[in-house]
Amino acid sequence: MKYLEALYQQYKEQKKNPIPEIEDIETDKNKLKNKFMELQQTLKENTQTKPVLEFGEIYYLISERGIPMFFMINGELEGSSQNLYSVYKVSDFVDFATEEDFIFELNGLPYMVETWNEFYIPLEEIEKAVYIGKLSDEDIDLLLKILDEGIKIPPEKRGLSILEEGYFIQNRFKEDEVEDVKEYKARIFEYFDDLEEKQSKQVIYIPPERLEKQLLAAGEEKTVYRGKNFTLFYNKEEKVLELEPDEELIDKPAVVEIFGEKHEFENFPKVIQIAIPEEFKDNINIDYIGQNIIIKEVR
Repeated sequence: MKYLEALYQQYKEQKKNPIPEIEDIETDKNKLKNKFMELQQTLKENTQTKPVLEFGEIYYLISERGIPMFFMINGELEGSSQNLYSVYKVSDFVDFATEEDFIFELNGLPYMVETWNEFYIPLEEIEKAVYIGKLSDEDIDLLLKILDEGIKIPPEKRGLSILEEGYFIQNRFKEDEVEDVKEYKARIFEYFDDLEEKQSKQVIYIPPERLEKQLLAAGEEKTVYRGKNFTLFYNKEEKVLELEPDEELIDKPAVVEIFGEKHEFENFPKVIQIAIPEEFKDNINIDYIGQNIIIKEVR
């Protein structure tokens, strides 16, 4: 118990200084000091991230709050405009492992995947992290079964069984690990809001032949068109048109006519996306399109 208490204090100290100078604390395997020296050398040697993110890859990052952390790539969240990835926190303090932690070895050092501590991080932040390595094929196959199929972690790959309500150092460690990534966990709500917003948008497609007669010189530089009861925007980043009706039309029965083609809505949405044919995405006359849009409320 004294050993775990001393190790826990060392764990807390590491957050203040990612590679601290520590006193020798004997373990059954190695001295912690040697462990950190080897880790430090590993970080110096691995200074490049990989271009393709794969399940089982391990990265090292110091968060905006200055907290050092390892994490493992799980996968990209489908439909995320932020290129958000699901990841699991990884720790090298395997002495605190419980039956929910998956223990593995990488670069000659022991680590554990905290299967209970999932969080979310955008690609741009992952690209700033240090690539440490990847789990072995055997560990990847086993971990996928654990995460996807719910099988138990084998005894040789997990830690001790600890009562959740007990006052154990392992539980204090878990609380700290969750606290370290709380702001990353909250990003899942932004993702759901983003999905909800996308799902609330209706998409209408313009046939390519409708744009063949447009005069580019007359309005290709414009990005906004104001109609009788709507505003049309050109989203250059996503290369789509976004039609926003006047407020009095929202949630009312209405018909939008685009180049003579009618689209009926029982509850007119706040935004309608108008997809541009691929060959015209970089060359559109928003005035020409806007003049061919009519919205009528159904009374």
